[in-house]
Order: sequence, then C-alpha cells, then structure tokens
Amino acid sequence: MDPAPSDDDLIDVVVRLPRKAVENTLLSAAAATGTLADQRLAEAKTLLAGRRRRGSCFKGVRFSDPSWDMILELYVAEQEGSTIAVSQLCTLSGGSMTTALRHIEDLEALGLINRAPDPTDRRKAIVTMLPRLRSAIEQWLDLQIAALPPHR
Repeated sequence: MDPAPSDDDLIDVVVRLPRKAVENTLLSAAAATGTLADQRLAEAKTLLAGRRRRGSCFKGVRFSDPSWDMILELYVAEQEGSTIAVSQLCTLSGGSMTTALRHIEDLEALGLINRAPDPTDRRKAIVTMLPRLRSAIEQWLDLQIAALPPHR
C-alpha cells in the first residue's frame, strides 16, 4: 500500500496542472456554490478567458467579434462594480480603434449602451449597459448555464 502523499507531492501535482485545468476548477467551484448572479459572472469570465486563450493558440489568425467582446466586458465590469472608459472598451474589444468605435456607436444606436462623461475626469467617457442589454445578456448566460453538464 502506498503511503499518503505529502504536502510537497500535492504542491508538485498542482504546479504541473495545465493553467486551463486550474482556471476551470476555480471557476466551476465558484459557480457551483454561488448565487445565480455569481454563476452568470463566472460564465461571462470563462467566456472571456476562453476567447483570449483562443488567440494565443491560433497564432496569426484574426478572430473578430468586437460587439460581443464589449458586451461581455461591460457585463463583467458592471457585476464587479467597476466602470469602463470608451478607450479601454475599444482596447478590450480586440479590434482596431476605428472598428471598435463603430461598434460602440452601433450598440448605442440600438439603445443597448450609454456613453456619458466620467464624473471624475471630464476628458474621458464611461460606457454603461442599459437595462435592455443587461436583460438580454443575463437571459443568454442563463441558457448557457442551463446547458452546462452537471460536473463542470
């Protein structure tokens, strides 16, 4: 019979685990024990992390879905109580500044987001989700969560 693993053995195993396995374990643990709001936030973060990893695995391939990336980033920021400036949202979208600004204008024209001057720095504009977009992303996240296998 093998002796029980020591703490050093367990640390060695954790260190050798792929980053993806650690991320999935941490995110699923939070989702399994949290409220629906926690589960939605964990799912949105998982999607964003996956989209970022995708780019690192497919060198030279240009993936582009700026509006979707912006929606996910705005949702995560709102749930975490932070704000996102227009310039930051453009960078997070993964597209060029011109393309990102066009997507922001489109989302604003659809009544999904709002741009307003930053109350602490008038040189910047803050982007926020409007209730219609929040409702849509939460409905979509709920469908995603419901479709997850129970062991995730």
